[in-house]
Amino acid sequence: MASSPSSKPAYDDEYAYSEAKKSNEALLSHDSNKPLPEDVEWATANYIKTYNEALDAIQEAGAKQRGNVSVQATHLAESKPAAPGGWDLSMYQCSTSTVRLYKGGKDVTAHPLDPSKPLPKGSRKNVHLLNFTTPDDGKTWQLDKAQILSGKDAKNSPCEVS
Repeated sequence: MASSPSSKPAYDDEYAYSEAKKSNEALLSHDSNKPLPEDVEWATANYIKTYNEALDAIQEAGAKQRGNVSVQATHLAESKPAAPGGWDLSMYQCSTSTVRLYKGGKDVTAHPLDPSKPLPKGSRKNVHLLNFTTPDDGKTWQLDKAQILSGKDAKNSPCEVS
């Protein structure tokens, strides 16, 4: 954190990235079979709604998630302090996932790129692009969107993908 002549705190990319990583860590420590509380400070209302709706769909189908996500690295993708609507920050998350869906003890995990096919067994490397916003000009950061990248987008990321 740096100080400007007016003593108002000014936050830089390094600080913002560090704070955004804390939001991501909070998500990763959350039980994936439980909804996000409406008042978590590390996620926007939009993200909470999207997350909980996806979880509701899984639970309505009678399925549960098992497995975990292990993050190997994160990389700052873009920081736009002057973005319309306020500072916007995005990062790549390089991870390995063993998360699968089970219904009645049977693995029913569909391939994310072709839901008509089952996902092959074993762990898989993933690249997510995470977007964060700040409600207070860079002091704190909230996860707003998460998207899995594939194909050229994943290969063009700083993550090692196969």
